[in-house]
This record gives sequence, structure tokens and C-alpha cells, in this order.
Amino acid sequence: MKKRKQFAFNKLFNFCMVSGALLTWVSIAFFRDNDSELGLIFGIIALPVLLLPAIFTPYCYAFDSEGVSLRYIFLPVERYLWKDIRAIEVQDIGGTKRFFPIDFFYAFVFCIEGENVGESRFYMTGHIRKSFRTKRLLEKYWDGTITGYLFENIKNRINKRRAKKQVQVRAHLTDEVVPMERDVRAEVREWLNPLIAQAKQYDLDIKTSFIYITKDNEEWFSRPKEGYTYTLAAKIAHFNEADKNRAVTVKVDLLYVRLGKTAYRGVKNKHIGEALKYSLSDMLIEIGEKGIDVFLEES
Repeated sequence: MKKRKQFAFNKLFNFCMVSGALLTWVSIAFFRDNDSELGLIFGIIALPVLLLPAIFTPYCYAFDSEGVSLRYIFLPVERYLWKDIRAIEVQDIGGTKRFFPIDFFYAFVFCIEGENVGESRFYMTGHIRKSFRTKRLLEKYWDGTITGYLFENIKNRINKRRAKKQVQVRAHLTDEVVPMERDVRAEVREWLNPLIAQAKQYDLDIKTSFIYITKDNEEWFSRPKEGYTYTLAAKIAHFNEADKNRAVTVKVDLLYVRLGKTAYRGVKNKHIGEALKYSLSDMLIEIGEKGIDVFLEES
């Protein structure tokens, strides 16, 4: 069955195309009037106004039940699946765009945090131009809360006060994230087995715990009633070490969890194995060679 798509046009792209066409028309008019100097100036201005957004800026956004696609005229499609998006935040990128300074005039974007489908290329930033239509479609298809709006803190305080006044507050379902947390714990323990064996060679021990870290970096040992990062905390210390300060703790993100409309929604970190293999393994070698006291002093 073909997926039904809804489209939203990139207003910046449309603005640049209209502006470029107008500048080109003015340039041609000056050449016809034998004013080649002004014609050349307007032609030089029109060229980047037309070419840069035509190449590097998506002309539209295609939304469907599985994800959103940023479509370019010449470049491959940039696509994100809803299940892989861990956060969407409103950001002001005025004056920071790499290819086109006119972003200064229309700089607010929805910034997608998540991995795109396929190969990542230099122009794939996950930025969707902010408009009433893109906002409506993102809120329609993505099960999460868009952050970064103006006066967001004031709105959050009002919502919390309203929640406290309610006699009964509906709890978010955990039927999705609980199995995800269980599965990722099992995977992590398998990845840790060779690292634990490696630690024993240096007379070191690795003790693990799984914690919840919220956006304001608060650590919880039970699931908070807000978005969080499910995190592995691996503590490296010598065997039978009583002094808790003589230990090194390594934290690795496992799941990025947000509050959806009715349930917790999780996105798995696809680079857990790499983070454990390289950062933790390298740290074990360094601690084993230098000693944990020297390592703590240097760090």
C-alpha cells in the first residue's frame, strides 16, 4: 500500500527563486538599455541567489507515517524516520548557515536530533524551515514534544501547576521502553564480558549500574516522569578498593527516551558497541599502565 504523503514548501527556497528571477530580469533590462555595468552587477548578485539555494537548500519537505524527507533539486534526499528521532528543537541559525547568508532574514528552523537514513553527507543538517505548516505536520506525525519555543519555561510552569490541580493524572505507558531497556542491558553485558576480562589483567574491576539522566543532568535510579537518557555507568576501580574516590566512572548513552502523547518513546543509540570498545578499552589500558592514582591526577 502506497504511503500517503503531505508536503510543505521551503519558504526560503521560494523567496530566493523569486528574488533571483527578479534580479535576473533587472540585469537583462539594464543590458537592453546598454548599461552593461549595472547589468553585470545585478547579474553577479542574481547568480548566487539562484544557484546556492537551488543546490544546497531543500525545495520541500515530504511527511508520511514513517518519516520526513527533505528533498533537493540536485542532491540525494535527506530522510529521517520518526522512530529514530530522539528530539526536535526550535533553533535560531541566523548568520550561521554555511552556504547562504540570507538565512539571517528567516533563521528559525526545527532541528532534528537523530540519524538520517543512508549515508550522511555534508549538507544534511536535519533543519526544517519553521512555518505554521511544518509545525503542524511535525506535531501530527511525530510522537513527542517540540522544544525551544519562546516562553517555553513559562508554559512548562503553567502546565505543571495545572497537573498538580488535577485529581488524577494519566501516567505514560511504559510498554515500549521497558523491553527496550531490558534488551539493551542484555546486549551491554555481552559487550562488557571481554572488557571485564581485560580489566582483570590489570587487577581492575568494572562495576556497572544503569541510571536515568534527565535534560538538566539530574541522575535518577528510577524512571522519571519526563524525558531521559538511559545510561550505563561503568565504575573502574582496583579489586577490594574501599575508597570510592579512587575510581573512574565512564558513562555511555544507551537509549534516548522522550514523553510521547500517551507513552514513553525510545530511540536506541546505534554506537553503543563502538563507545564501549574504544573509550572503555583504551581507558583500561591507560589506567593499567599508569595506575589509577596517576590517571585521576592527570584527568
